[in-house]
Amino acid sequence: MMKNTKTIGMVAGLSILALGLLLPVPQGMNPQARNVALITLLMAVWWMTEAIPVYATAFLPMVLFPLLGVLPAGKTAINYGHDFVLMMISGFFLAMAIEAQNLHKRIALLIIRALGSSRPVLLLSMMLATAFLSMWIANVTAALLMLPIGMALIVKEESLSGNDSRFGTVMMLGIAFSASIGGTATLIGSPTNMIFTGILGHMFPQAPPVSFFTWLKIGLPLVIFFLPVIWLYLVRFYKVKDSIPGSRELIQQELQQMGSLTKGEFRVMVIFLFASMGWVFREDLVIDTFIMPGWASLAGLNHFVHDSTVGMAAAMLLFMTADGKGSRLLTWKTASKIPWGVGVIVGGGYALASGFKATELSAWIGGQLAFISGYPTFVVIFIVVAVVLLFTEINSNTATVNIFLPVLASLAVAGNINPLLLMLPATFASSFVFMMPAGTGPNTVIFGSNRITAPEMARAGLGLKVISMLLLPLLLYLLIGWVFGDARSLPFWAVIQ
Repeated sequence: MMKNTKTIGMVAGLSILALGLLLPVPQGMNPQARNVALITLLMAVWWMTEAIPVYATAFLPMVLFPLLGVLPAGKTAINYGHDFVLMMISGFFLAMAIEAQNLHKRIALLIIRALGSSRPVLLLSMMLATAFLSMWIANVTAALLMLPIGMALIVKEESLSGNDSRFGTVMMLGIAFSASIGGTATLIGSPTNMIFTGILGHMFPQAPPVSFFTWLKIGLPLVIFFLPVIWLYLVRFYKVKDSIPGSRELIQQELQQMGSLTKGEFRVMVIFLFASMGWVFREDLVIDTFIMPGWASLAGLNHFVHDSTVGMAAAMLLFMTADGKGSRLLTWKTASKIPWGVGVIVGGGYALASGFKATELSAWIGGQLAFISGYPTFVVIFIVVAVVLLFTEINSNTATVNIFLPVLASLAVAGNINPLLLMLPATFASSFVFMMPAGTGPNTVIFGSNRITAPEMARAGLGLKVISMLLLPLLLYLLIGWVFGDARSLPFWAVIQ
């Protein structure tokens, strides 16, 4: 059955590409934009059916962009070495070192001892911790930091239960989804939020910015509402119940057998904290009128450093630092086992985004949505959220907002709609990615754990996608109305007109 699905997926994807190239180019779209749209559909079909390995599918832009005249090979290839790709690789190095020194096992045992062995409670606890981290650091970073702890809990659960209880799959999904949702709570929680403020300021320089506190009044209620919904959905979908076999006495016995904190564990923990603080405090923390300069600003290096700089610095320390047992905290033999293909998937998503931008496909898509400007406010928000929710599954969330926000801002002005009514829902919706590994960093990270397949992620995420499509527009409509009042008579709108 699986083999047939792969074959059907391969043929279907190639048929879409071939047929699309033979048909006339849609009106108003240039041939290169048409080609990017077809390549996107091909990749989406192959990713969902695993027609070929998902990592290999991510290389399609490297083949088809030059051959179909979209982008030169060099400009396409640069996406696979993007800052965020290298940051993710450095995060895997850190997770591998934590695992090599057994620190993850100690943390997992302490969590079980403190919270008990109920599977639903452990899942909720991990989701809450991940979401809280994601409020203050990039969502992919939060997923990377929680990955080794989640893996240790899974291994411990499997060793005690003695069978495959699907706990590993649901734990990985819980970490990914809570990292994505948690990042929407604060202005600094996700790169997409900062992209929103940048594009808003660039396109409407005379308008007052959306402050940290203003964003919090919309983002935090969304997280408080959706996190329990996602947890309950996962518990019901995977029938998570009962407790992990084994008493607290057994957990305590294992902790005693581990003994006191080793030099290797302590040193990895210090480097872990160094990386965490480096990521959290790299950029300026702006809360309304209060500004706490980040270390990059204080050092005058804002335009030189990135989160990947912090990650690679931590990786270098891991390779340099002794573990107290005659070796290093991380050796290349151990480091080489990280899921390198995950970086390729992210690079493939960025390559698609570059194709959208270079061919002005995003402008064409925006033109097709021009009709929404005459609809009632709620209908407008519903359409924007629905379109972005679907699109962000086949493109990275950062790429999605980069593509859509300028289009929606222009569309709003043309339709005499407050740009916030279109741009804010699109920004939030871009983080509600549940089905595809390449849609957002956390999904890609947990896919690299080898605990879940692409079709499995798509099946589990489909229900959440439908729930989000129904509830997210309603919540955003209520929250935006509560925070900003009448959308067409806002002071903001008066200023930019």
